[in-house]
Amino acid sequence: MELTHKDIEKYIARFMEGETTNAEEQAIYRFFRTHEVPEHLKPYAPMFAWYEEGMPEEAPAIQVVADAPKAMKLPLWRRIPVEVWSMGIAAMLVIGIGLGVLFSFDDGKDEEWSCYEGSYIVVNGKRITDVKKIMPIILETLAEAEAMEKDLEARLAENDRIEKYVAEKEAMLENY
Repeated sequence: MELTHKDIEKYIARFMEGETTNAEEQAIYRFFRTHEVPEHLKPYAPMFAWYEEGMPEEAPAIQVVADAPKAMKLPLWRRIPVEVWSMGIAAMLVIGIGLGVLFSFDDGKDEEWSCYEGSYIVVNGKRITDVKKIMPIILETLAEAEAMEKDLEARLAENDRIEKYVAEKEAMLENY
């Protein structure tokens, strides 16, 4: 791995964050040993030489330069790939358009809806389509049907009671 003047700063920043591999660190040491080091990176040369020598007890004299670049971690928005940004923007657009379509349709709450709309009855040969006139007749018919159903259930219960009584009497006659 050979580093160039163009990408050395990126690898120095990764080194300062502790994110470099051994091969990348060796390439950084080799760069400072064999290349013409740019002026703004010269303060790093003694430090990388010290690391390359195995960090002997005696630390190198590192001169501090006021305008030396600081290894900065990139902000989050710069570390996220363009594809991820694109997918996020696309998802927000889909949600926005979906909500816009959802709220743009008339929900019909201003109109009264009836399940009996379109119904009619014929009374004395006259067709009645007004739901307000039909509803009392429908309710009356439903009440009559419920009364008939209750009457039928009572008759069936009475019939079951009688059949049970007859079965008990037949059983008594067989045992006699």
